[in-house]
Amino acid sequence: MGTVAVRRLGLDDVCLVGSIDRSEHVEIEYRIVGGELHERVVSVDVPPWDPEGDGPHSVADKVGMCRDLVGNGAVLMGAFDGEQMLGLAVVDPSFEPRMGWLAFLHVTAPARRRGAATALWEAGAGLARASGARALYVSATPTGSAVGFYLRQGCRLADPVHPDLWAKEPDDIHLVCPLD
Repeated sequence: MGTVAVRRLGLDDVCLVGSIDRSEHVEIEYRIVGGELHERVVSVDVPPWDPEGDGPHSVADKVGMCRDLVGNGAVLMGAFDGEQMLGLAVVDPSFEPRMGWLAFLHVTAPARRRGAATALWEAGAGLARASGARALYVSATPTGSAVGFYLRQGCRLADPVHPDLWAKEPDDIHLVCPLD
């Protein structure tokens, strides 16, 4: 593997979301019980995004969501090894006063565990910090891989949760990471 480089991308690059293979075998899933994070053992195969439909787990839905975010001022970033795209992130660095939002971070299945997620996280946190944010909000898929990654970055349970993001993703694990 070469070096992971993060590049800022434009609105026309949002279509790259469709090339991400989000599939994975999940063995640990998290949920919140009584205000605390609890893990449970599962065996779930998460399929790739639907390439043809327009439902909540489709390429069209994810591309549309990212296009809307970037069109409204969020930043699309890509992690690359040479010209090979490893993953994408969308960050709204000034989502709320003093708070950024990591709205999207996915690394394609064949490129996982190669530093792309960490590079995207660091670039997104840097953008938020540079915009005056003191924290970064994350609504994480409740898988062991996703939640474990964000906890290793210093995230903790959001208290309180952001009401709009909670309404959109009540099954996610809502986290906040201090940027100080």
